[in-house]
Amino acid sequence: MDAITKEFNRLEKNGSFDKYIDDVDELIELLQKTRNTIDAEQLAILKSGCTSWTNKMAESQKDIYGALSKYAKALDKKFKTDIEAAYNPNAFPPSGDKLLDRAVAMHLIRDGQFQVADKLIQEANLDIPEALEQEFMDMYRILESLKQKDLGPAIEWAASKRDRLAQSGSNLEFNLHSLQFVHLFTYPDGTGTRLALEYARENFAVFGDRYLADISKLMCAFLFQSNLQSSPYASTFLSPSAWDDVAHSFTKEFCSLLGLSPDSPLYLAALAGAIALPTLLKVGSIMREKQTEWSSENELPVEIPLPPSFQFHAIFVCPVSKEQTTDENPPMMMPCGHIVAKDSLARMSKGNPNQRFKCPYCPNESIPNQAIRVYF
Repeated sequence: MDAITKEFNRLEKNGSFDKYIDDVDELIELLQKTRNTIDAEQLAILKSGCTSWTNKMAESQKDIYGALSKYAKALDKKFKTDIEAAYNPNAFPPSGDKLLDRAVAMHLIRDGQFQVADKLIQEANLDIPEALEQEFMDMYRILESLKQKDLGPAIEWAASKRDRLAQSGSNLEFNLHSLQFVHLFTYPDGTGTRLALEYARENFAVFGDRYLADISKLMCAFLFQSNLQSSPYASTFLSPSAWDDVAHSFTKEFCSLLGLSPDSPLYLAALAGAIALPTLLKVGSIMREKQTEWSSENELPVEIPLPPSFQFHAIFVCPVSKEQTTDENPPMMMPCGHIVAKDSLARMSKGNPNQRFKCPYCPNESIPNQAIRVYF
């Protein structure tokens, strides 16, 4: 990487256009000064000046393009890997363009680019419910209000979803009210403490059972109102990230109630691919050296460790076959309560749905038709 760093530093040093922009500005100024007083002698001077500036700009371009060329060569020299070597098209059968088109359209909707999404939905003839798009329009309307430090729409939405948010253990509604209290408390015109106290009396009572300790801390801030920066509550009342944090929390809870992850699946898929790419490139290189092929279908040849935030559901591995279950080979629970993969169930019954077999983990016997699919 030293070679790349060296060339990047050289590019950074020689690749600035600021100096040359100043030169162009000087030339423009010269042209403007002589525009109204042109005679033969001045034309000769002007021509000479233009020639001089042209030569100077040509030299400047050589420096910039030379630095760019060397930097590009350093990158090419360092990164010679063929990324296609990490991909085996036969391992994952194509799922159709419609799924990809839908993923792109949903990404655009979740990114707030509704006009572009509508155009794609129309041209690709996709079936995406208008109600879902309207939900995200409402979400971005509320997020825009948060940018303006207006918590009203977000609080109204959270109050309307109070029961569902409580079921998931969400703190969003209380956090919104807390931020509104802090926002009022820190008003610069001297009326903030009075407004904050009135707001607390009107809105905090409903949260008393669950958030009494948090409410008490907010109330104690009145003792330090004259010197809040040096108080134990400075991080709560003067946090520069408070509004961004509550906006992120709102987005997460909003998507959760829709049964969606807080981030776009298309974004997560691309990020997971970037994480997996170095490992897959290494595996591909080893396979070429050993003249072996990627033979597994619908799964990667090696395990790719991903961050916990990428795990959205439980993973079940059949205790009999040691294989991870899939939609085609789902987990099945026998009457005794033990769970195996569907393929293992078929092998134990020798493919006969009425053949009795013994559970591999207890003395109970059953037939395949008695097993039910399990959803984690």
